[in-house]
Amino acid sequence: MVNSNSKANPTSISFRRVASLKAVNHWLFNCSQHLLIIAPPHCGKTVLCKQLQNEAECVAAHYCQRELAQSTESATLVRSIAMQLVKRFPNLVMPNLSTVTLLSDYAAGLQQYLTLPLASLPQPSKPMFILVDDIQVHSYAIILELLNCLPTWLRLVVTSRPILPGEQFRFKEFHQLLIGDNADELHRFIEVRLPSCNSEDVLDACQGSWSYVDQLGRAVDRNLIAADHIPSTSKDLMDDITNALPVRLPVYIMLIKTSRLPPTNELLLAVSQLVINDSLVIIEREINEISMIFESREPIRLSGTWQEYPDDPLAVYHGAWAELYKTKLRKKPQDIIELAYHLAHSHIPPLEAIRTLISVGADDIILKCSVIDIPTSMLLMKAGTTILDLSTKDDFVFLCSSDDLEKVQKIIMETPDAELASGLLAASSRGHIRIVETILKCCPKIINCISSYGQWNALRSAACNNHLDILNLLLSEGINVNECGFGGRTALRAAAWAGHVEIVDRLLSTGANVHSRDSEQRTALMAAAFMDHTKVLDCLFKYGAQVNDTDSAGATALHLVLSNGSNSEDHQKTVDVLLTHGSDVNKADAHGRTCLHLAGFHGDDNLEKILKLTTNIDSADSLGRTAFMLAASQGKDTAVSTLFQNGADMDFIDSHGRTALQLAAAGGHLNVVDLLLSLGADEAHKDNDGAVALHYAVQQEDTALCRALATSCTISEIDRLGQHPLICAVQHNNEKVLNELLQLGAPVNKHTVDGQTALRVACLNGNVRIVQALSSWVTDWEQKDLDGTPLSHSLLINGQTSMAELLFSLGAQHSATDAHQRACAHVACSINDLAAVRMLRRLGASFEVEDSGGRTPLMTAVWAGHSAVVAYLLDSLTVNPNCIDEQGASPLSIAAQLGYRDMVILLLRFGAEPSLRDHMGRTALDVAKISGHEHIISILKTASGSADSSGFGSMPNSPLDTKSLGRKSFRRSQKISLTSPRRSRRIF
Repeated sequence: MVNSNSKANPTSISFRRVASLKAVNHWLFNCSQHLLIIAPPHCGKTVLCKQLQNEAECVAAHYCQRELAQSTESATLVRSIAMQLVKRFPNLVMPNLSTVTLLSDYAAGLQQYLTLPLASLPQPSKPMFILVDDIQVHSYAIILELLNCLPTWLRLVVTSRPILPGEQFRFKEFHQLLIGDNADELHRFIEVRLPSCNSEDVLDACQGSWSYVDQLGRAVDRNLIAADHIPSTSKDLMDDITNALPVRLPVYIMLIKTSRLPPTNELLLAVSQLVINDSLVIIEREINEISMIFESREPIRLSGTWQEYPDDPLAVYHGAWAELYKTKLRKKPQDIIELAYHLAHSHIPPLEAIRTLISVGADDIILKCSVIDIPTSMLLMKAGTTILDLSTKDDFVFLCSSDDLEKVQKIIMETPDAELASGLLAASSRGHIRIVETILKCCPKIINCISSYGQWNALRSAACNNHLDILNLLLSEGINVNECGFGGRTALRAAAWAGHVEIVDRLLSTGANVHSRDSEQRTALMAAAFMDHTKVLDCLFKYGAQVNDTDSAGATALHLVLSNGSNSEDHQKTVDVLLTHGSDVNKADAHGRTCLHLAGFHGDDNLEKILKLTTNIDSADSLGRTAFMLAASQGKDTAVSTLFQNGADMDFIDSHGRTALQLAAAGGHLNVVDLLLSLGADEAHKDNDGAVALHYAVQQEDTALCRALATSCTISEIDRLGQHPLICAVQHNNEKVLNELLQLGAPVNKHTVDGQTALRVACLNGNVRIVQALSSWVTDWEQKDLDGTPLSHSLLINGQTSMAELLFSLGAQHSATDAHQRACAHVACSINDLAAVRMLRRLGASFEVEDSGGRTPLMTAVWAGHSAVVAYLLDSLTVNPNCIDEQGASPLSIAAQLGYRDMVILLLRFGAEPSLRDHMGRTALDVAKISGHEHIISILKTASGSADSSGFGSMPNSPLDTKSLGRKSFRRSQKISLTSPRRSRRIF
């Protein structure tokens, strides 16, 4: 599978595209067509695909990456999908066709490679899909051919940029889903990814590009762009980032673009030394700096707008890569091919390039086909590389799979054993007995060979596909009837799973071990039971199969059949057969679950049969849950009613203290909740965490469910963390339920144990709409936590400048102070957030305000060493440079103590008075001498002469010496608030 296994940039934020995922889910279960997802470039198609790939219904996913040409080739795409299908469906037999076959004849190749193997699989209970991301025009043919290969239960989902008008008719069989126009989803992504920026400004600037938002987020995270500076276009964004990075950025970009495959940091460092005349340390530092702005950092992969970065002439960079591969020790054939590729595209003269390739052994290489591109292949041929023309050579495996006996006989004597074994496997699975006879006559020793996947041999292939004649032939030739491969799956198990009773009987009569187990310790009886093959079960029982054998998870055959989710007539018969043969319904598996648990969980129609044989209806599993509770958790109201009528305890609690009502609420099953409430269930019951059913219900998007469980009591109940249902709804960004709870009288201003309120949680989660919904109900806008830190301070500390500005517009005061009388201006200056400082200035905040130690925001910025903020305060706000704190220390004396040379010069330039003395009588020069900063002393002597004093005592205290700005704000706020360590020292 071609997929990105590279290390993602740690600043990337996972954002779940809920609306788009819901649209795809609705298509899957309500439409029989294939799906075409369309969006303009950089609109998050690949992000959506990676989330779709995690869905249970996705059986394979392939990513066509524009920077990797081979990922869009038809053979690569088909093999990627096939390999994943084999892993998902262990009983799928696919012939090992050559790449030439897959390239030369789509229809015939795919017929043997996908269509026939997939047709042998039983239809699952729900539809599934294959996902292909970012198809391009040259991929259309293979994509459309795939449609003819898939069974009705298997759909194709592809994503694409807008299809050209002349090509749209080719996709008439697809249902189309446009995701580029979902402004609400993009807006929410902006709020989550860029909490420090104005989301409306970003929405206007990004012009629908998710890539713009993510790239801006990385730039802001790395302090390359100020949060209140929103580039108006993608080009402006790239220009701003480029200007903030090392000047040699274009060189590194061109080296990455010409590397053909995404280079590792180590490889890029090595080639960069051939182009850049500088020290290794500096080059390595620059590579680390630029890699932080890319989505993929190891290896480095260009994506989004970086792929469109303006090209310099590429020949010189190809020359650098060629030099790197030329000088590499212990070259492999792949290294020589890479060398040829770069030589073919470099400025190096052809004759010199040929001599170079000959010198490294290119004339000893034999290739099965052309490589990379035409210039590379031509250069290799001129250097003596042999490139075989396989287009005229028949694919032996394909011939076996398609039953072309005449051609098989012509080439069989010159075919290697490995291909003979693959051909035997293909012919056995397709039922071509003449081919099988021919191969075994030519090479009898390969009869027991196992496929490269380690799962299949010829006997198992024939058994699974119901080819009795081939099975008899293989058995007569002496094949091992119990051969099982790495997975432990014998031919008997395959035939039992597939439901071929004649094959099962033939294998058993030949000596197949009926008790043989696979890697999961499952027998043929378990496989047949799971697939509801009753006739196979009868045959297996005739040969002594044990009905109460258990697998590695402690499950019997009856456990497995009750968990397959079927309610067909064959399913009922299977349960009857197992019960007739004495299956123990009270036997518990490794999770403590009996057959009653599974029947209740799945709402199985055989529940009443199981009930009659069950000794304890309230038997609990390893989590303390009864069958009644499991049925409720899955919304199986019929099973819940049946179990209750037969005496199940409705108030039974599990090991977490939860009842059936709470489990039903957590699953969002209104039908079961209504039923349980009508039976008298207690909606006010608290579990071990102190939560009632409403705490779980608010996590769903069902307002009716919340209304059913909301009472004057439950709406205000708190769990052991002090969280009431309204806060839980806010934590899950559930706006509909939030509004419902507000109308029902939920307590808006109630604090949790750690000092959080609904408004604090909403703000720190960055959900603008929920904050606005809460605003008309809020009475306390300071919203201080247990440490006395106002909400506005916590937002500034977390970098959520835009949310802080929204809070001020709704009623919060920027003059709000914490326990140490620090205002918002102090906080913004302490964390070096120029965007926050500028925002506070726009809102009219005072920057001369003092904290409890008499320190102004300027002094706070000086203590923290933030020169940019200090310069802004002095230049743009013209704050007083000669303010003093309660110890008499001035900004200049603080900078002198800390040894900040540039800041001392800056303060002097804006009028700081070097002759000011603190309460100990010391000037800034005295403080510099005591601190031992010679470079500061010389500057201050120049500014104020050589006057001296002999004051002794403690140095001024840092404004951040006292307690943190907010212990409970969030972990991030804890970390930032402690960035300035205790700096005071005793001078003796």
